[in-house]
Amino acid sequence: MKRFFHLVLVTACLAMVVGCHSIAVDYEDSIRQWQKERLANLIKEDGWATLAGLFPLREGKQYFGSGRDNQLVFPDFAPDTMGYFGVMGDSVWMEIRAGIGVQIDDLRVTQALLAPNENLLVCTLGRLQWFIIKRGDRFMVRVRDIEHPARQSLTLIPCYPTDRKWCLEASFHTFDSIKIVPLPNALDMMVENESPGYLEFEFEGKSYEIVTLEEGPELFLLFYDQTSGSETYGGGRYMYVDKPGIGEKVTLDFNKAYSPPCAFTEYATCLLPPPENRFPFAITAGEKDPHFLAH
Repeated sequence: MKRFFHLVLVTACLAMVVGCHSIAVDYEDSIRQWQKERLANLIKEDGWATLAGLFPLREGKQYFGSGRDNQLVFPDFAPDTMGYFGVMGDSVWMEIRAGIGVQIDDLRVTQALLAPNENLLVCTLGRLQWFIIKRGDRFMVRVRDIEHPARQSLTLIPCYPTDRKWCLEASFHTFDSIKIVPLPNALDMMVENESPGYLEFEFEGKSYEIVTLEEGPELFLLFYDQTSGSETYGGGRYMYVDKPGIGEKVTLDFNKAYSPPCAFTEYATCLLPPPENRFPFAITAGEKDPHFLAH
């Protein structure tokens, strides 16, 4: 009988070990899948790796094309002078020269009002795409090259080894009212962002807070730590978490901390983390600096 109970106990212990190992493997697999999707999103046809230009617009007309005498010099495979952008107050329109087959939504156009517009209008000419973005009160033309060499050369994002120790439980604390958090961006502009509250978590016996930004059902986190500028990108890293309900906990999974788009292209306008989100310890989890650009 004793041998029977001993056998049952050993079997149960083995089952627990196997079960724990299976959970660990499943988690590591989920992180590897997340990393794979991250890379795929960067190099897809409308991913950050395709950016080939970013041009601020001013009031009035600005001609664009590959010719050096244009105010906006597009990549050298574009026609010499394609047309012009006109800016008047809150409106941006585009005029295209005759014989140049620019399309929007598969329809050939010679003129179009690009802003204001409820939908993003993407203009296409062969491998070239462009559209209007607005940062603060400034309109800009963002250009893509869907055959950009980066789509082939960017084959790996270096990451720290996956470690469950960097899955930290946090509590969400709301502000009495939405807090406006001004953040600098890569254009040296200050951009106002809405923060619903902050997350509080413990690491190695000490309590820390991280200010959050609200993005739909998620919280957007931007932070620096002691790896920033050495092992990880100098402009900090980003992370998303599900927005918890009142009194609920949320897991900060730093294995999913990632480099902002500015680590991969000079034509992004990334936000920088607020000073409050600078941690005095090294978060050795998530993405490392890809060193894809010279920074």
